[in-house]
Amino acid sequence: MPPAPIDLQSYFPFFLGTISNRWTATASRIYLQRFGIGIGDWRVLASILALEGASSQEIVGLIAMDAAAVSRSVGKLEERGLIAPVQGRFVGRTKPYEITDKGRDLYAQLREIALAREDQLLAALTEEERRLLIELMRKVMTRIGDL
Repeated sequence: MPPAPIDLQSYFPFFLGTISNRWTATASRIYLQRFGIGIGDWRVLASILALEGASSQEIVGLIAMDAAAVSRSVGKLEERGLIAPVQGRFVGRTKPYEITDKGRDLYAQLREIALAREDQLLAALTEEERRLLIELMRKVMTRIGDL
């Protein structure tokens, strides 16, 4: 007798993966069409700004994105003049990058869209439910390293 199927309507990883996949696909389509930048590039750009300058290794640590994909995004963003290496001598992948004025302008436009999309996604939740959702997601995120 085969095992009973997992009830996907009560299986947290199903919701997490489905929401993430759909969010990423729609965001990437919007960002590529409007700005010529993919979701990975947006995440790298946002990471560099959030960390006030960051190396590829630091970005990988923050957003858990594949190191090769981060490296490609860094190259694209640098080529477009959206980020620039911090001046100085650094070893290998420890070279930090900072966002340029052009990058800040693009970030501001993308930020508006990202926050508007977040509001749309969470519109059915009260402010308290939103706060609780983020709190619970933070708790879940702390456990991911144990897997």
